[in-house]
Amino acid sequence: MGQFALENETPFAAEPLALADEAGRPLLVLVIKATYEVDRKGLRLAEEQAPVNIEGEHWGKPEESSYKYEPECAFIKMGTDVVLIGHAHAPASGTTELLVALQVGPLRKGVRVVGDRVWFKSVGSVSMTKPRPFERIPLVYERAFGGWDRSHPESSKHSFEARNPVGVGFRASPKDFEEGLRLPNLEDPLHPLKRFGDVVPPAGFGFISPHWQPRAAFAGTYDEAWKKQRAPLLPRDFDRRFFSAASAGMVSSAFLRGDEEVVITHASPHGRLSFRLPGQLPPEVIAELASGEDVKPPMHLDTVTLDMDAHRAFLMWRGHLPLLEGLHDVRELKVSAQRVEARMARTGT
Repeated sequence: MGQFALENETPFAAEPLALADEAGRPLLVLVIKATYEVDRKGLRLAEEQAPVNIEGEHWGKPEESSYKYEPECAFIKMGTDVVLIGHAHAPASGTTELLVALQVGPLRKGVRVVGDRVWFKSVGSVSMTKPRPFERIPLVYERAFGGWDRSHPESSKHSFEARNPVGVGFRASPKDFEEGLRLPNLEDPLHPLKRFGDVVPPAGFGFISPHWQPRAAFAGTYDEAWKKQRAPLLPRDFDRRFFSAASAGMVSSAFLRGDEEVVITHASPHGRLSFRLPGQLPPEVIAELASGEDVKPPMHLDTVTLDMDAHRAFLMWRGHLPLLEGLHDVRELKVSAQRVEARMARTGT
């Protein structure tokens, strides 16, 4: 990464990236990632800090599964993404349905989790079986409404749910009945499936893939005009909201401070978890330029990932510095941690 020196005085991972903005202007983007352990007592700084994940990670094959972790290489985000990774945990034996709820500061969301069901036909009508009891169900988009309809014998007439191509239950027409077709385990409480052929919003807490709607609509237009007049730059109608990768309702339009209250219900074997984010102020970055000038790019908390399977919380700050020519404009980059503003709260059950 260039010829400049990076002095990281924080306990966190820091990754400088050489990127460019919409107009092709060179940028030095700095991503700083803090890892905390989560338990019933709250948060504490992890001894082992996870590195910045440039490539991201899928739950399965990249072309067939959803993101577990998004690639952490956007040059900017316009607000804070909040993402929950984990499982729905039944509070008692025989549970067939529950509500997983997440609150982080002003952001609140609930997802209805239902045991396994399928569609069946009896006496000419289509019904869903009663949900089966469960102990835990993964909170992944593979368990939400969506997927492909490949019921037509001609492959050219196959279709998919553009908001979640890896989900289950989608059929292009109510006429395309399939005995034993799975229903989603994850549903929007306000828009549950009621009839075969219904089209409902996919529900989840995870990262939205860049080629899924509505995120893909912000990517801009890649047509022949773009190829001839604009490539390899981003399209002129590119919208920076494209970099917001959290699920519906979990993108804060203003950056979170990092001391917000967190409440997680039914997504941990410990039951209800309640704590505060650590109150760590954004790390301070000083870039010494080749010209001798010192520049402090502002850093913003733009991603909070709560991984309940790993009992980890990840806070990510990002900032960028426009450059005249490229990385050789920078002589040294110094990163230091500012004070902690708020004490961590205890977990309630």
